[in-house]
Amino acid sequence: MLAKLIKNRFFWPILLLVLIVPTFTFLLKPGLYWNMHDDMQMIRQLEIEKCLYDGQIPCRWTPDLGYSYGYPLFNFYPPLPYIVGQAFRLLGFSFISTVKLTSIVLIISSAFAMYLLASSLTSNLGGLAAALFYTYAPYHAVNIYVRGAMNEAWASLFFPLIFYFSQKYLKKPSTSSLLFLSLSWSGLLLSHNPMAMTFVLFFAPWCLYWYLKNYHRPYSLKPVLNLVLSGVFALSLAAFFTLPVLFESKLVQIETMFQNYYHYSVHFISFVQLFFNNFWGDGPSVWGVYDGMSFGIGFFHYAVPLLIALFYIYQLIRNRDYKKSLLPLIIIFLAFFATFMAHERSSFLWLILSPIQKIQFPWRFLNHSLFLFSLSIAFLPIVLKTIFPKIRLIIVSIILFFLVALNYKFFFPVTFGPITDEQKFSGLAWNNQITSGIYDYLPKTASTAAKTKAQEIVDVVDPSDTEYVLQNYQKGTDWWLFNLKNESFASFTLSSLYFPNFEITDNLVPISYDVEPELGRIVIKLDPGQHQIYLKFTDTPIRKFGNNLSLLAWILTIVYFSRQIWKRKK
Repeated sequence: MLAKLIKNRFFWPILLLVLIVPTFTFLLKPGLYWNMHDDMQMIRQLEIEKCLYDGQIPCRWTPDLGYSYGYPLFNFYPPLPYIVGQAFRLLGFSFISTVKLTSIVLIISSAFAMYLLASSLTSNLGGLAAALFYTYAPYHAVNIYVRGAMNEAWASLFFPLIFYFSQKYLKKPSTSSLLFLSLSWSGLLLSHNPMAMTFVLFFAPWCLYWYLKNYHRPYSLKPVLNLVLSGVFALSLAAFFTLPVLFESKLVQIETMFQNYYHYSVHFISFVQLFFNNFWGDGPSVWGVYDGMSFGIGFFHYAVPLLIALFYIYQLIRNRDYKKSLLPLIIIFLAFFATFMAHERSSFLWLILSPIQKIQFPWRFLNHSLFLFSLSIAFLPIVLKTIFPKIRLIIVSIILFFLVALNYKFFFPVTFGPITDEQKFSGLAWNNQITSGIYDYLPKTASTAAKTKAQEIVDVVDPSDTEYVLQNYQKGTDWWLFNLKNESFASFTLSSLYFPNFEITDNLVPISYDVEPELGRIVIKLDPGQHQIYLKFTDTPIRKFGNNLSLLAWILTIVYFSRQIWKRKK
């Protein structure tokens, strides 16, 4: 009976789902919310929703942030987790429930993505073991329950998918595999740019292995070119976001995101923290070894791969079995290399590979480290089958039991309590959210960030004794419309930051405007009379090009898969 059940194709995915439930039981409790470092999840979801209902697609300008002066958050901040979350909002869930449900979707989908990859390399049992190790990795709990780094957490979904579809293509080339690879890369680009940049360090040797394994002299360049084209197509799918990030970051003050506390050199991790520290907390990352949160890999997560590596090294030396030994050894070597990149001894590489300094925190390499360590667990059943063939299932079960028993406690927030959407979007909680990260992506036309909340429509009038009447104003996410009657010539400083490209009309006639140097607000000068002012945030040429390129790429993708489905039905 058990043997028949194990052979059922639904058994392993169902078992996996049951075993990962402890990682999100807290998220199933209604009304509870937790303290996190990046407590901006709800307001980002709110801003995405406002953009959607206002027709600002893709969302770029967030009107409530920056003390209600607005700033171009989603021109630079990846939107994918909030696009997924909007599906729950459309179904009627609260903002609190949406954040929690989006996290649950991430946990489950990343577990199944790892199962898909790992089982394709070895077996269903190996896939189950790898997926559980991946899900129960302590740093994944840090991302969700301590840091609130949802974008970084979402990157963990696409690592296994990128590996899976690239391997599938290099083993058996197909257009579908290339397209799924492009979709996976675009998902990573729309989740977390630093993770996409650093993941290339591990994607390249992975592809090289499968290329050399499946192609022989004379080597064909076609698969390599197709992989490059797949990457180009991924950039096209994400172009509406990626191109502005590449070409318009010079317009905002991102330097503060990499200086002082945020300089990479402050956040290396010690050997003890990586391998032996079982501390758990929700404090900050600080210079030295007294961090308030954990950066431990997890004992099982490196000890088991180390034993697997020793086995395959022995096999390699004794039997010269390169075909079976090379892949697991490459994966484990890359895992330890990723771990090394989080340690201060790797600082010379950070100087050589200077672009990676933009990821701010070296411990972000733990995302790659734990992905690769977990993937290597897929080979555990093979190792045990060689050494202990009769009890391999029992040994794997014992290891997985202790993995869950020791690590599930991390998947609960340290500090939490009851709260509602209304409470989160009012009073001090609201002010904390609209001012949090106020210097992130602040336009360079502003010399400082606002210290007080913006007034409604008009912030300052010069001369200050000017008599005027403001009537019938309407505001969207990226547009204003209002009537203004003034008795004398005056300058009106509007309650909006400037960023390319705002267009302003007065009674449907375009007018010029200035940008005041302190807060970077828009200033219009009006003669006496009746005015109808319309202000609209419009796309720059690079944004328009990115929008159109993405639209074309998505249309081509939908058309291709629609044709494939039609052919199968036929």
